Amino acid sequence: MVQINSGSGDHIHTVTLDKTGKKSFGICIVRGEVKDSPNSKTSGIFIKGIVPDSPAHLCGKLKVGDRILSLNNKDVRNATEQAVIELIKDAGIKINLEIQTYGKDEKKTSERDQRNENGYVQAKAKFAPEPPLSANKSSAPKETTRNPAFSASIRQKPASNFTANDEDDEDTRDMTGRIRTESGYEIDRASAGNCKLNKQEKERDKEQPDEFGYTMAKIKKRYNLMKDLRKIEVTRAPNTSLGLALAGHKDRRKMACFVAGINSNGLLASLDIKPGDEILEVNGNVLQNRCHLNASVIFKNIDTERIILITSRRKDNDEGISVKPIKKFPKEVDDTKFLFDLYPNARSVQVKKEGFLGIMVIYGKHVEVGNGIFISDLREESNAVAAGVKVGDMLLAVNKDVTLESNYDEAVALIRRAEGIVTLVLLTLKSEEALKAEKEAAEKKKEEAKIEAEKPQDPSVAEIKVNKKILVELKVEKKPLGVIVVGGKNNHVKTGCIITHIYPDGAIAADKRLNIFDHIVEVNSKPVNCSEMTTLKVHQIFHTTYEKVVTFQVFRADPLEVEKFNVEFIKKPGKDLGLSLAPNDRGCTISEIIPSGYAEIDNKLQRGDIITKFNGDSLEGCTFEICYALFKGANGKISLEITRPKPTCRTEASK
Repeated sequence: MVQINSGSGDHIHTVTLDKTGKKSFGICIVRGEVKDSPNSKTSGIFIKGIVPDSPAHLCGKLKVGDRILSLNNKDVRNATEQAVIELIKDAGIKINLEIQTYGKDEKKTSERDQRNENGYVQAKAKFAPEPPLSANKSSAPKETTRNPAFSASIRQKPASNFTANDEDDEDTRDMTGRIRTESGYEIDRASAGNCKLNKQEKERDKEQPDEFGYTMAKIKKRYNLMKDLRKIEVTRAPNTSLGLALAGHKDRRKMACFVAGINSNGLLASLDIKPGDEILEVNGNVLQNRCHLNASVIFKNIDTERIILITSRRKDNDEGISVKPIKKFPKEVDDTKFLFDLYPNARSVQVKKEGFLGIMVIYGKHVEVGNGIFISDLREESNAVAAGVKVGDMLLAVNKDVTLESNYDEAVALIRRAEGIVTLVLLTLKSEEALKAEKEAAEKKKEEAKIEAEKPQDPSVAEIKVNKKILVELKVEKKPLGVIVVGGKNNHVKTGCIITHIYPDGAIAADKRLNIFDHIVEVNSKPVNCSEMTTLKVHQIFHTTYEKVVTFQVFRADPLEVEKFNVEFIKKPGKDLGLSLAPNDRGCTISEIIPSGYAEIDNKLQRGDIITKFNGDSLEGCTFEICYALFKGANGKISLEITRPKPTCRTEASK
């Protein structure tokens, strides 16, 4: 849905974009500036691309070069590109934009005609280089409808290579968010590893992309306005420092990440990187136009041994780095030494991490030391047990990082990032006798719990446990059960009766114990044998009005017993699918099928099937309005992912 409201100025208007049923709003933005007059410029956030068939394209009121003044009533005229991207991400399915359009009114009609012909406004036409002057230097009449000059960090190709029919020349994809490379690594969409090459560039590029999608051809195209581009590769052992100091831009209004210094004894000392170089990317994470402090966090969170940096080397007299190059690095100091002075009983243990350390921690309080991080559990026969780690030990440090003032999340992050031989500083606060007594008490409690679990449970309050038949009793008082089930000898599911939908107003929903995909083995002590009962007979059991109570024997499988398959067909405009849907947390349950002439639906689907994906988009947790809009508005080729129960037969055949 798109709403247009007139603004107070001649060239200012508001646009409301609704991406219901779409993957994105369809606008690509960049921070740039426009010339108001020969002596003045206005900077801000501008639209540099519009995705075809997106809400931004379909509204017909946005074009490349428009300036965004505010987003959801938040002034973004002085905001960074990344800040506006975050606002769009957090906005949900609807955004309100205040737009300033540059150019004369009479040009709007021609732009609208161009949009109708091409499907969307081509960014390359907006930013194409100026044609050269003729040899006799005669000046041609100026166009009165030309837009003001616009400059921004976007890709421009030389005039000799520009062709109006080259559709791959300008990348108009939405570059917000993250994607995965073919090797499985997550990178920014705006990374050079995700850069699109046209046919000619692909033929010239003989380099195979690495795990982050990088080739020098992609890097040079993505950062074609940057100078002296370099690709730096280094392999770092776990728990070792790169020996790299970072700094920001000299101009406080700009954000960038510069190399402030290289440790002469570090991993980068022998590589082609030096102070003053601007770091554009690291392992698919874009650092261009980002604060160096944010970049520092990104470096710390890199958990791979292989690190690839994309840098741009500037001349010594270029404006850039905010500090003088750092020539001396401080010696590495072990901040954990003071712990042994503070806690004389502290000890250091080394644990080899092989996928996991084998420890669990909690944030708690002890009468002797106060608040801190403690070992709460140990994995049996793990390396931590072999190293002498004990339940109840206080965790003082992980490698060289002290955890005395850490919260739970910070401590867990340190443990997860640690690799190889991990050094833990621990403090034992309980004696061996106390640990033995606690272990005996825990075993006794475990035995008592086991005995208690084996006792018959009251069906009215019995808790359903996985992989075990449980008898439950529900109070119904003539209230409908409110479920959709599958199963029957003339059904696609013949091995058991399975719940696939629970209506919120039914008796089963009120009881809150039964879940979707629970297997109903018996109803009021009568087996539900689906291999001998028709689908209608099975449905009648759950549509019967019971007087006061009804009992079910339930089996909850773990893992779930389901099968998934795809159904594809061509939907004709104006023709309904013939499906009645009931959305739930797992997707949309088919509550009724009306023959509609779609053979793929009529022959393959049945009542009770759950549609979990629509054209590749997950429906899990979607509201009814979103599901309705997807199914109602879709035309052409449609792909549905269907989840259907496939239970193990747990009912004996009648003799």
